[in-house]
Amino acid sequence: MGETHSSGNDAPGIRINKYLAEAGQGSRRNVEQFIREGRVQVDGETVRDLSVRVTPDQEVRLDGGVLNRSRRTVVFAMNKPVRVLVSEHDPEGRPLAIDSVRPHYSGRLFSIGRLDFMSSGLILFTNDGDLAQKLMRPAAGVDREYVVETREPIPDDMLEAFRRGISVERVQYRLQEYRRHSARRVALILREGKNREIRRVFAHFRLKVRRIYRNRYGPIRLGSLPEGQVRPLTDNEVERLRHAVSGNAPRRTATRRTPRRRRE
Repeated sequence: MGETHSSGNDAPGIRINKYLAEAGQGSRRNVEQFIREGRVQVDGETVRDLSVRVTPDQEVRLDGGVLNRSRRTVVFAMNKPVRVLVSEHDPEGRPLAIDSVRPHYSGRLFSIGRLDFMSSGLILFTNDGDLAQKLMRPAAGVDREYVVETREPIPDDMLEAFRRGISVERVQYRLQEYRRHSARRVALILREGKNREIRRVFAHFRLKVRRIYRNRYGPIRLGSLPEGQVRPLTDNEVERLRHAVSGNAPRRTATRRTPRRRRE
């Protein structure tokens, strides 16, 4: 079997990496690796050149399977319980969030962000790898809202320090906004979603976290979805996710709410 080589920049069609990304096979960086590994064929010929362009009348395959660039983007929302892992596999055999979504969709799915093993709440999955990557980029400015419950009262000065920005083990963390629900319960809005950010900052202030759950990712809210359950997003909700990273929708202005002390 031969190999397809580069087409000129003035050739019709779109670049092969963009084609694969729009067919839901991953981010452009990921699919470029598939191309370099010789896993992609165009009209039966192996493609390794990233500058190759394809047109709608050509057949594109990945690992032998025919791809359809016009595949409809689907997104699923799940209310992840604690002690469930957001990963495609686990050598320790722990329960996987993706296993709850697979009965609803047989194709490849990508998680939009992560939740650690002991956190719960909203996690999104999509067949559009490029959309997933865009929604997770810090530069996109997509809000994530979490509710945090602690064993001890949460000091106002700790929340203010987090909002101004704090370094923990040489990693910088910054809270976008917060709302106090009670002395031991706050809603925190983050934009970067760094690994275990909330737990690390609270541990830095010697505050023991009882519970963390995410109730919003960008424009999508958890709502009344029962724990462990999955629902497909509506076309309108998917479009709102696209707008969240396209700049077509007005970005929510983050303002600090005046904290109020309450007794529990």
